[in-house]
Amino acid sequence: MLRPYQEEALQAVVDNLCAGVRRQLLVLATGLGKTVIAANLPTVLKELNPGKLLFIAHRNELLTQAVDKISSWNPSLKVGLEKAESHADANCDVIVACNASIGRAGSTRMDHFWDDISTIVIDEAHHSIGSSYLNILDASGVLLPTSNKLLIGLTATPKRHNRNKKGKTGTLDDEDEILSLKSVFDKVVYSYNIRKGIKQGYLAPLRGFRIKTKTSLDEVKTTAGDFQVDQLSDAVNNPERNAQVVKAWKDNVEGKQTLCFTVDIQHAKDLADVFMHNGVLAQPIYGDDPQRAEKLKWFEAGKVQILCNCALLTEGFDSPSVACIVLARPTKSSSLYTQMVGRGTRLNAGKENCTIIDVVDSYKRCSLFTLPTLVGLNTDMDLQGESVTEVAEKIEVLQEKYQTLDLSKITDAKHIDTYIESIDLFSAPYTEDVKAFSRLTWMACSDGSYILAIPESKELSDARAYSQFTHEKLHVTPNALDEFVLSITSTSIEKELGIYNSLKEAFESADEVVARCRPSRMKLLLREAEWHLQPASDPAKKLLRSLSKNRPVPKCLCPGRQQAILCPTCRLATGLTAGEASAAINRLKARKR
Repeated sequence: MLRPYQEEALQAVVDNLCAGVRRQLLVLATGLGKTVIAANLPTVLKELNPGKLLFIAHRNELLTQAVDKISSWNPSLKVGLEKAESHADANCDVIVACNASIGRAGSTRMDHFWDDISTIVIDEAHHSIGSSYLNILDASGVLLPTSNKLLIGLTATPKRHNRNKKGKTGTLDDEDEILSLKSVFDKVVYSYNIRKGIKQGYLAPLRGFRIKTKTSLDEVKTTAGDFQVDQLSDAVNNPERNAQVVKAWKDNVEGKQTLCFTVDIQHAKDLADVFMHNGVLAQPIYGDDPQRAEKLKWFEAGKVQILCNCALLTEGFDSPSVACIVLARPTKSSSLYTQMVGRGTRLNAGKENCTIIDVVDSYKRCSLFTLPTLVGLNTDMDLQGESVTEVAEKIEVLQEKYQTLDLSKITDAKHIDTYIESIDLFSAPYTEDVKAFSRLTWMACSDGSYILAIPESKELSDARAYSQFTHEKLHVTPNALDEFVLSITSTSIEKELGIYNSLKEAFESADEVVARCRPSRMKLLLREAEWHLQPASDPAKKLLRSLSKNRPVPKCLCPGRQQAILCPTCRLATGLTAGEASAAINRLKARKR
């Protein structure tokens, strides 16, 4: 039986095809059954887009899963495999093919099928701008403006390092020098992220630990957007760091079936040895490992507790028993990080959650990807074993109550209230983009999205009353095609309002929506409303003085003082505005709660 979101995804394919969208991208988190969605396409497209379906994948495990799933859901259809020495029969209804086998330059292997193929599905579609995939798309003609074929991409990790075009493709826009997913797909027709999957009970909750090491990555070079493997291995594969990884595992999650991601084969072997020397049943595993199949069976049977793997179990490995992921391989790639964490999100009997151990090294150039990054929290957040989604929800509740607070820099899950106390009372929390493109109080998230919480019609007085309100929010979120999606959510609705090519256009449209649909809230949302610039009233100063108590306030709170540069009584700067007083009062109220 299909899950509700899988039915929604299939309906989105149909609706967009009817609207003329023939190059569609579906983005769903790992573990949500993308292959099941693909397996149901022959049924939902039978009348609308009749013909053969081609399913393309790049790993043996993915190909095997696809054949099994499609055959199971469509017992009356003939499913063939096109890979290496295997050839699909000419009368197959569905062809499952390896990109390497059918995507060689000049290959004629699929020529006898192309006229009958009406739908092409690319699994792990973030690979679709690779050479072999582009060769397939060129040969199929699916990218031609006159094509009637339907192209569907499935991925959990739509962010991919763009690449320069080499020569002409014949079907892609030859004026485009940079290839991206937008070169191949026209629209993200459906999206269902990891946080929603966890909240609705389809994925295992994730809790995290952050283990900081003394290893420096500052001298490690970057290639294609991520660390150069040989130099990275030299930096992180050392006895001290490996021992620290093992200690972190034993201290926090000992006994859980674990995948440990390493940099290269030697790192996998060395780390597995350290686990073994500490009494933990561990094995290294890698692509050319002669015992690869045996080790996977041992792991599933519980005879091996930890698999230290190198560049292998990131895609196509579906083991619900995995209850811990150790990230001993640092990365700057959001796609790679998401794939690694995704190996632990599947549900399983008796599995309450999956623990993520982020092994974090010193790196001054930029922040590394960590578990909090996946839900829009600060990448340096130390969850200390807390649930990442629960922490995110707690911060969102606070952000909605106190919109002038900047909570994006919180890094300690167990001391959020302490952080709120320490915020400068009069600091401005708005990004330069918000200041440039919008008049309203948009708050930036670390994942590049923005949220505007629309004030309730009456005051949200305390946490107990939280569920009684509608909690309307506008969201501007970047998608896989480098566009910006404007949407609205509340307790009763989740609706997309538009897709824009630039952040400026999205903000302008959002401002117009608020002004037109919630005019009574506009004066509360304007960053530079006239009342902000008016002198603070004496009652506001009195309240601020009462709330601040012994806390130093860098502005004069004496009644009636507005004109002088310095107050002769307290010797502090005068000229406190109503906007500054409001922001400070909100912050101090947050501290009291």
